[in-house]
Order: sequence, then C-alpha cells, then structure tokens
Amino acid sequence: MAESSCRVRRVTKRIFPTEAPQRTQITKLSILGASVARFAPCNAIWLYDRTQNADARHPVVFERLEEALRWTLNDYPHYSGQLRWASKELVEGDITPRYVGRPIVVYGAVEDPGVELIITEDGRKLSDVVPSQEERLTDKQIWNATDFPQHELQPSTQLAFSNLAEFEGLPGVAIQLTAFKCGGYAVSVKLAHCLSDALCLMQFAHTWAAQSRILFGENHSGAAHSAPLFDPSLLDLYANLSTTGTAPNPEKVKKARSLPMHRYDWWATDAPGYPHWATASSNGTKPPADELARLELSPSTFPPWSTWNTTAPVEHVQIRFNADTISKMKKAAEASLPECLKGERVSRLDAALAHIWILINRARQLENTQDQVYLDITLGVRGRVDPPLPDNFVGSPILLGYVAKTGSEASTATIGAIAGSIRQTMSQFTPDAVAAYIHDAAHEVSPQRLWQAFLGSRHTLVTSWVRARAYEVDFCATHQLARYVQGVMPRMDGLVQVIDIADTGDFDISVCLEKETMHRFIQDPMLKAYGL
Repeated sequence: MAESSCRVRRVTKRIFPTEAPQRTQITKLSILGASVARFAPCNAIWLYDRTQNADARHPVVFERLEEALRWTLNDYPHYSGQLRWASKELVEGDITPRYVGRPIVVYGAVEDPGVELIITEDGRKLSDVVPSQEERLTDKQIWNATDFPQHELQPSTQLAFSNLAEFEGLPGVAIQLTAFKCGGYAVSVKLAHCLSDALCLMQFAHTWAAQSRILFGENHSGAAHSAPLFDPSLLDLYANLSTTGTAPNPEKVKKARSLPMHRYDWWATDAPGYPHWATASSNGTKPPADELARLELSPSTFPPWSTWNTTAPVEHVQIRFNADTISKMKKAAEASLPECLKGERVSRLDAALAHIWILINRARQLENTQDQVYLDITLGVRGRVDPPLPDNFVGSPILLGYVAKTGSEASTATIGAIAGSIRQTMSQFTPDAVAAYIHDAAHEVSPQRLWQAFLGSRHTLVTSWVRARAYEVDFCATHQLARYVQGVMPRMDGLVQVIDIADTGDFDISVCLEKETMHRFIQDPMLKAYGL
C-alpha cells in the first residue's frame, strides 16, 4: 500500500516553552525511570483525514499546532531540557547514593537542546499509506502493515540516551508533522523512554491537543485537563530508603526476587551467542573497571541470545477484533478456567492476550517442546503502589513480569488456562511487592544492567495502551477519531501491542513475528475461532 514518499519540503527547528523557567533546574529521574533508559523510545504516530476544519495543505494548520506545542511545554518544561547521567558529586548525601546509570534532566538553561520539531510534506495521499477506519472494519480487519512507513512518519532525530553513551546536545523529545497531498496529516511524538511511558505520552498528546483546539476555535472550557505532576521523587519514596548508603533490606530483596521477573544480564559478554553490538551501549553505564572489580553484582541469568535470530526478516500485522469477538473470547476464557484458577477474574485484555499468545506459540511450532516459553507483560505501576500515584504522574513508572509455560502447554492449553495464568501473574504485583522491587532496584550497581524481557522464538513481549484514549486525541477540533494510531515499536520478532478504539470496545492488536512464523499465524484457522 505504501509507495515511496516524495518529500516536497522539510523544515527542522528546536521548540521551547513560551515561558522560560526562572532558573536552571536539575531533577533526578526515578529509580524505575532509570531502569528503562535502554528501552526503545516511547513513540506514537497519529494519522488524520482532511476535514473542513483541518486541511494540512494550508500552512495555518501546522502553525497552530506549533504554537500550541510551545504553550504545552510550559507544563512540560523538562521536555526541552538536557538529559545526562548524574555525577558522583550530584548525589552526595542523597538517600539514593547511586550515580552510575542514574539519569537526570537539566532544564531552564541557555544550553537546553529544546524539543526538535520536523515539518514535512509527503507526496502521497493518506489512502496510499493506511486503510480507512471503514476498511479496517471490513476487508482489512487483518492488515499486513509491514510496509506502513513508520520510519518516514516519525522523527529521524537521534535522542539523548539512544545508545546510552551519547546525550550532550541531543534532545529528549522529537516531534514530526507530515502533510499529505490529500490534505490529511500525521503527528508523531518520540520521547526518550526514561522521560515517558505510554500513559504519559498520551497525557502529553491530549494536553497538546487541548491547547491546539483552542486555536481552532474551541471554547476554552472544553480544553480542561489535569496539570502534569513531574516529581520523580514521589515514586522513589515507595522504596522506603531511610538512611543514606544503608544496605538493602534482605526481606524486601527476597520478596522482590521471588516475583516472576527476568533478570537477564546485558553485561554477560560470555553468554552463548552474545552480540558484540551490545557492548558499546552497556559500557555507557558501567562503573570504571577498578571500581567494578570491587562490587558484588546482584544475581542474574544469561540472556538466551541463541533463541533470537536478529537478522531474520520480520513482518508486522494489525488485527482488528470487534467488541463482540472480544466478549466471546472473555466468555470462553471464563468457561475454560482450570479448577486451580477458578478464583481469577479474567479481563477482556487477559482473554485477548491469551488467544494471541496461543496462536504465536502454535505458529512457532512449539507443540512438542518442553522448553520454557514466556509471555513478558509490561505493567504500569501508578495504580500498583499504595497510596496510588495519580494518572497525571509524569515519567516512566513501569516494570515487566512474565507468564511461563512449556512450549507444549502454551500451544495447546485452553484460552481459560492461559488467561487465568496471566491474571494470576498480574495479581502477584501487589503494592508491597512493587515497593520491594523498587527498593531492590535502588541498590543495583547500574539500573541498565538487567533486562526484564527478551525477544525471539521463546518470548513474546506485550504492551497495552488500553484505556489510554489514543484514538481520541483531537488536535484540530474535528470531534472525530484518528484514522489510525500506530504505537511505534521496532519491528522485532515477538512484539505485541494492544490499543482500544475509543468507546467501541474494539481492540487493534499489533503483532510482529519472523516472516515464516507470521505466515503460519495468519493461516491458522484458530485466529478466527471467535470471529473478527
């Protein structure tokens, strides 16, 4: 569908708040924010049809979005600041004395890099790039999105920490506005993951959209939103660190390490199949060799590099399941819960993930293996601490847990057995358990050493944007849903993402798999067992 683009014009500039901070501020990012600094950027692309109120062929549309962005940055001034690593002097006397691999953001200085804004024109029509909502409900419910040009529609800007070692002068946030020749347009936002998780990204987009709608004539009262809360120390309080430099609490460490969480070691260069490309980024947040020799590292395991062919071609498919189909999945899961899981209350999302994971393991032809396979699940922490953090808490408070089964069981189990296991896993992350994990993570030599997930033939990595209102972001007061929203992730074997479509009850599920595996996945009659 997506032909090669024909760029007519491209403008790049740096954007700053309309109100500069009164003084330079230095904020240490949270313990959990540090642990995701190695992750790919948090990134989304929104595509919109031309309307009477918004025709991107007219410069005023992007001029208003740019002006609204400047006003929005008054609420997010650190987004235009400089990410860098903390120094030993900066954390001296801090209750969390770690400095290696601890990100900070400096903002309000003359040297701030700003937010990079790219404005470009694309010679294609929007229909050449992505199906319409109507097509996604009919003949494109299963859409091969491998050729969707996400790299052309998102900023090519190198962000700070993109390889952990480089950051000086690089922005932490980049945005691209793309006008199509039909008058449709795309908006892409890309943030360093230590600054933002998906929920924070959506809050930023909604705040920006609210400011923008005012410029498109919407009454100010319709643009109300909760002011963002940027105070990473609030999250660190749950670690309950009471005295500077004290040893970790052994009971909390024991509780944290009993959780179903991987502890794959990026620094294990002796792991079978270790890729040498991983060395440079790992060295960016390692202590000096003489210091490292004196330190005791926490327990870890070798990443299973041999199970991930990083050079194999990967295909990307979007599957639109309507609300009725998701309801059928949930009812089937409830009806097939094994006796040991009868007490679990599975959700619509649990059931949908169970269905997809079973299909992936079948497509990987794991029915006859007793090897362990894993569903790695991204979990938000805001509501998993006590007292909970508000939804407008700015940052990246996430962690990853896993469901483990043998390949045979994960390929042949009922949807209820898998959905119940997903719910059972999630229920282990109680406020006490999450607080214990944050406590343990606070004492890591470097927060970027351990990876809580993996990819390749034995892992499926899931992230959910359900209830984030992704399709409801309305920049131009059109009061219409986006034509399409793509949560941008690298196209790697085993990535799954779920987005809901406003209040329709539909799920749009993104699946990336090795090419031959994807063909088996799509052709499996079980994919449509509950309809589409």
